Amino acid sequence: MAAPSAPLRPAPAAHPRWLRVGAAYAAERFRPPLGSPRRRAVCGAARLLTGLGVRVEVRAPSTAWPRTPGRALLVVANSVSALDPLVLLTALPGTAQAAPDRIAGVPVPAVPPVSGPVAAALRRGTSVTVRPEQPVPGRTGLGRFSPTLFAAATETGSPVCPVALRYRGAGDPPPAGRSAVAALRWLGSRPGVVVEVHLLPALTPSGATPAELATLAEYAVAAVLEAPALTPR
Repeated sequence: MAAPSAPLRPAPAAHPRWLRVGAAYAAERFRPPLGSPRRRAVCGAARLLTGLGVRVEVRAPSTAWPRTPGRALLVVANSVSALDPLVLLTALPGTAQAAPDRIAGVPVPAVPPVSGPVAAALRRGTSVTVRPEQPVPGRTGLGRFSPTLFAAATETGSPVCPVALRYRGAGDPPPAGRSAVAALRWLGSRPGVVVEVHLLPALTPSGATPAELATLAEYAVAAVLEAPALTPR
């Protein structure tokens, strides 16, 4: 007589975090928005962030950014997570990103993060968002802003527009580094995160060096983030 078979065990249920991340990612990969490439990028970024439960709040600058026909802006933001370019894309849809051309399945209007290509885009009248923050060994919080990409502003005369990114609504900070997968996991497990996008008054490049512009932008962002004072360069 055959031995009775062991009772079947139900398969483990998928964790809600993975369901949220998978659904948001699949929606972008398999149902891309319609329209122009830029519209697809902006809508794709907004849809992915919404699927992860992220809300983006844009705070206007105390002084409006300059709007001169044919004059592009160099937008400078701090770095929080690998998905920052998607947040900036939804907040500033008219700008290109000095970032990879695809992030978490979303096509991003991008230029290489090198001074020459950034300057060329500015000369064509395309505003560019860069994230020049470099970590300081042994120090947490806001890092140094490298002057390298600010040379594109001094070469073209483009105003420099600092932006401070701040994530709130989570018990711990987003994972550092360039891993979009780690950032997706983090956001997927913390629905209700709000990303504040603080647009700060523009800096004029006239008569300034790249290092001076980097310092001014760095201090403007640090003031919003209430980061510890940085020593002079």
